[in-house]
Amino acid sequence: LGYTEAFLKEQFDDILEFSELGEFIDMPLKTYSSGMMMRLAFSVATIVQPEILIVDEALSVGDSEFKKKCIDRINKIVNEEDVTFLFVTHSTGVAKSFCKRGLVMRQGKLLFDSTIDEAIDYYKKTLEEDEKKKKKGRGIFEQ
Repeated sequence: LGYTEAFLKEQFDDILEFSELGEFIDMPLKTYSSGMMMRLAFSVATIVQPEILIVDEALSVGDSEFKKKCIDRINKIVNEEDVTFLFVTHSTGVAKSFCKRGLVMRQGKLLFDSTIDEAIDYYKKTLEEDEKKKKKGRGIFEQ
């Protein structure tokens, strides 16, 4: 992650408090659930001001209170610290809650780039088209 051991020790209490892992923090990582791993990873990744914050479906695991806590932290970082935020998700509602611009991609190719509302509309339209193709027996990646 690029952090020194001294820095992580200095930030440990903040990481532990945000992650809410409590006594589980001393357990081996291999025993963590996906939600526990996400809590720890998100807490560590957001303890400093990054130049770019990349969140890839991280808010899809965890309880609703922790998701709100993460969204609040992301909004604080993006709005108060002038950080570029790249959010990868299939959840259009969450994307709309903090994104102004949206990109729709498929198989690594950019299909659409516009406002978040227009990107959501385009994404939903492609899902509908994919569903029609499935019903006709064609794969979604076939034209």
